Amino acid sequence: MLTEKNLVLTRAEPEGNGGLQFVYRIHNYGLTACSPPKEDVAMIQWQVDVIKYLDDKTLRFEICHSTDLADKTLTFRNDKTINEFLEKAFVYFEELHTLEKMMEKS
Repeated sequence: MLTEKNLVLTRAEPEGNGGLQFVYRIHNYGLTACSPPKEDVAMIQWQVDVIKYLDDKTLRFEICHSTDLADKTLTFRNDKTINEFLEKAFVYFEELHTLEKMMEKS
């Protein structure tokens, strides 16, 4: 089971391919984790993308491959490794938010 920390939405994969999507948010950034259906349960994998929210009030977002965290879709083969990545990503997004706030003040 994936962490519920910073989880804002759990839904069926929105493009109709089946599977689940977990959406996380930390200020203006976040992550989506999708688990597409597989024929063999032992082959379950999570596909993770960094996202940037379009505004503060809604969950509208776009894929963001321009961070130091990830420049492409990442694949994780079990819940333990994705949860470790999520925890590190949450810290990264907090630091990124702090840096962006500092840049706004300059």
